[in-house]
Amino acid sequence: MVDQYYNSSNPCANFPDTDGILLVMKTGATETFDKMPVHLLTTMTCLPDFLIFSDMEQQVGPYHIHDALAEFDESAKAHNADFDLYRDQKECPVSQKSCVDAKRDGQKAWNLDKYKFLPMMEQTWRMRPGRDWYIFAEADTYIFWANIVHWLKNESRLNPREKLYLGSRSFIGGTPFAHGGSGYILSGTLLKHLIEYHPGVVKQYNVKGAHECCGDLMLAQALEEYEKVKIRQVWPMINGEKPSTLPYGPGHWCEPIFTMHHMNAEEISNVWQFEQTRKTDVSTRVLLIRDLYDGLIRPKMQVSRENWDNLSDDVCYLNPDPEAQQRADGHSRDRQKKGEDMNDIEKEAWKSWENCAKVCESQDRNRSCFQYRWHDEVCCTAKSFKLGAPKMPPDNGDSKAKWVSGWHLKGINDWIDAMGECKKPAWKTPEP
Repeated sequence: MVDQYYNSSNPCANFPDTDGILLVMKTGATETFDKMPVHLLTTMTCLPDFLIFSDMEQQVGPYHIHDALAEFDESAKAHNADFDLYRDQKECPVSQKSCVDAKRDGQKAWNLDKYKFLPMMEQTWRMRPGRDWYIFAEADTYIFWANIVHWLKNESRLNPREKLYLGSRSFIGGTPFAHGGSGYILSGTLLKHLIEYHPGVVKQYNVKGAHECCGDLMLAQALEEYEKVKIRQVWPMINGEKPSTLPYGPGHWCEPIFTMHHMNAEEISNVWQFEQTRKTDVSTRVLLIRDLYDGLIRPKMQVSRENWDNLSDDVCYLNPDPEAQQRADGHSRDRQKKGEDMNDIEKEAWKSWENCAKVCESQDRNRSCFQYRWHDEVCCTAKSFKLGAPKMPPDNGDSKAKWVSGWHLKGINDWIDAMGECKKPAWKTPEP
């Protein structure tokens, strides 16, 4: 468990030497004061240098936030509706939060965000050239610095003088790219080549942005077009989940963790405190995914929770009635087991959460079912175990509309016992 108090007089005592490594964090003016302070109070207090970019120049205490779009061609901005928010932000006479809350249009921030990526690369190289590694992250990304620095400098055997692009691989339209929210890493050589050898790349992709969905995708396109470099996969160490949504189990256990995504300020503070209060006899040991489970999740696991979604979605069992099938979401329909492949227990699983729970109990021996979720005559199970998040209770008291999640704790604990201690970290070798 995380200790309630810890000695904060020297929080950076065991922080790694980040010489040659620069953090570049991207945020947005509409969220800066909600998301940045917790970083500046925790991990970033221990960094000797970093850059923060946004879509507006701002100041948070002594920390300056650079406008990534300041040099964007004015004529391109003027005729692009994606820049409406950029103009509105500059005209807002009060706090950005007040102006944003009045309009409640989060899509505008998303539309503007994609234009920051390539200009951010150019400004980063201009302001902080010559680093070995550049780690790019979002304002809701948490970085485990001890792990990532140790890996880059000791375990990875990667040479920053080579052109390297590392991250958690996603695809859009068949194009692989490093998911921005999970964080990604560029070698200094690659960033230097992209910016110094191809002076027109930023302007070209600024124009292209009007026709693309995402900035992290455009960065990958630019790196492949100009440098013939593709992402190398470092997942699950670079990860898009957080402690409550990580799929603990096979493939997510003895692996070290570098990053997590979708972290709110409270979650970032909790994980920072967890890192601060790990017992001294393991403080120098690499933090594994199983450590997050043991310290942050295991104490909260219980047999079942009402009004809760534990994100079970590997195999689903639905009411065969056509109307119920139509009512179910497409993801559940796609994951449902065929009738001829189901046993008697599985055929009844959709009828109630109690029936749903029996699926995992019946599969105890092969440990292929660790948890279940039941809602609106849909039962889904999972081959990993996650905590999940609360759901609103139904307004009308309809029992079918209720969300119930449960965990096969015996199966989970049996699997953990069978795994035993992780003898060494399961470092991921970057895949081409």
